[in-house]
Amino acid sequence: MRIGSVLANPEVVIAAAALATMLGLSVGFHLPIVLPSGERAGFVGVHYIYPLIGIVLMGLTTSIRAPREIAQRFLLAVPCYAAVLFAHFNMKLWIPYLNPTRYDAVYWQVDQLLRPLVTFSMVVREALTPLIPYQANAYMIVFIAMFYLSFIYHALKTPEQFVPLILSVLILQFLGSLFYMAAPAIGPFIYEAGVNPIITQGQQGMLGFYRQSLAHGPGWLAAHGGEGFTAGLAAMPSLHAAGAFLFFLFAWRHARRLVPIYALALTYILIAAIASRWHYLVDIPAGIALAWVSHMLADRLASSRSIETSLDVVAGPLLGGR
Repeated sequence: MRIGSVLANPEVVIAAAALATMLGLSVGFHLPIVLPSGERAGFVGVHYIYPLIGIVLMGLTTSIRAPREIAQRFLLAVPCYAAVLFAHFNMKLWIPYLNPTRYDAVYWQVDQLLRPLVTFSMVVREALTPLIPYQANAYMIVFIAMFYLSFIYHALKTPEQFVPLILSVLILQFLGSLFYMAAPAIGPFIYEAGVNPIITQGQQGMLGFYRQSLAHGPGWLAAHGGEGFTAGLAAMPSLHAAGAFLFFLFAWRHARRLVPIYALALTYILIAAIASRWHYLVDIPAGIALAWVSHMLADRLASSRSIETSLDVVAGPLLGGR
C-alpha cells in the first residue's frame, strides 16, 4: 500500500465525505434524496453543469501548456465537484427539517441597526442599472467568470496553487451546506423587496416552494424536490460572497494582475447580494470567514499531500515498488 494513498487524491476524500454526510442525514432523518428535473435541471445546467463541462475543456486544452498533473486534476475535479454539489443542494432542501429554528428576526434587527449600509447598497445597485441592467443576471455571471478565470490562470501561471484552489472550492461548498444548518435563515426578502424585480419574482417562487415543503413534509419533497432542486433557501452564510472572496484571496496572494478586476467583481457581488435582499448584512462576513477557513484547510491538505507524495517517491524503491 502506498504511503500517500489516503491523501493522494484529497478531492475524492472531500466528495466522499459530502456524499456520506448526505446519506447519513437522509437515513437518520428519513429525508428523500432527489435529482434535478424540469426547469431546475435547466437551471443546474446553465449555472453549474456548464461550468463543469468548461473545466473538462480547460483540462483538455491546458494539457498542452500546463503540467500533465494539472490536466489530470481538472478531470478529477469534475466528478468530485458534481458530487459535492449534488449533496449540497439536497442538504439545502432539508434545512427546515434538520433545524426548524429560524434566525431571520435576529439578522433583520442587525440590518435595521446598520440600515445605512443596506440603503447604500441599494442606491449603488440602482445607479449601476444603465450599465448593468437587471435582466443581465450579472450577479451569477460575474461569479462564474471569476470561477473560470481563476482556474485557468492558476493552471497555467501558478500550477503549484491549482490543487489548493480546487480543494478550497470543494471544502467551501461542503462546509457551506453544513453551516447553513447552524443558524438558518431564509433571507431579508421576506421583510422587504430588493431593487431587482426579476430576482424578487424568483425569490417569491422559492418561498412558495419552501412553504409547500414545510406544509406537506418529506413525502411532498420526495415527489416535487426535483422540480425545486436548487430552490432551497439559506441566507447564512453567503456562499457567493464566500466564493468571490476566495477567488480574490488567491488573486491577492498569487495573481496580483487579477486583483483590480477581482476587487471590482467582489465589490459588485457583495453590493448586489445586499441590494437584491438575498442576504442580510451579517451573512457577508460569515461567508468571508468561511472562505478563510476553507483556504486554510485546503492549504493543510495540499501540504500533507505533497509530503506524502515525497515519502512515496523515497520509500517506493525501498518497499519494492508496492
